[in-house]
Amino acid sequence: GLMTTTLTKKFGEQVPFGDPMWYQGFHSPYYQEHHIRWRAKVRAWVEKELMPFIHEWDEAGTYDKSLPRRAYEAGILGAAWPKEYGGTPPEGAEKFDIFHDIILGDEMARAAGGGVIAAIFVANAIALPPVLAVGSQYLKDLVARDVIQGRKMMALA
Repeated sequence: GLMTTTLTKKFGEQVPFGDPMWYQGFHSPYYQEHHIRWRAKVRAWVEKELMPFIHEWDEAGTYDKSLPRRAYEAGILGAAWPKEYGGTPPEGAEKFDIFHDIILGDEMARAAGGGVIAAIFVANAIALPPVLAVGSQYLKDLVARDVIQGRKMMALA
């Protein structure tokens, strides 16, 4: 049968087959303690910084321009990026992994504001990787830290 573990406490709505198994207290070889802490951090930030305002921003077609910086200061915006450019991997994790990314997507989706979330998280996630992969050191030094720390936005055109 399926094993339960003290590592995964029940979380979420507890709808059978509606939440991931690890939310329901079942063992997962993939989700670790740092994933649980990451989920709690992202959920708290979404509830405080997004949910009270997202409908208003969505209707206005804009958002609070300090939001990316606040996401960085909370340890969320920089989580997926290299430490050398200001990245902030989740506490207790060696690096941001696919399961951190799944959790980030799940928790952001709870705010129901795709436009705002795309503007803050997706544009940089599309535009910055080519700079980090093949850009000159000068270009990386010029843009990476400011983008990762939420001071500048970036997009492919």
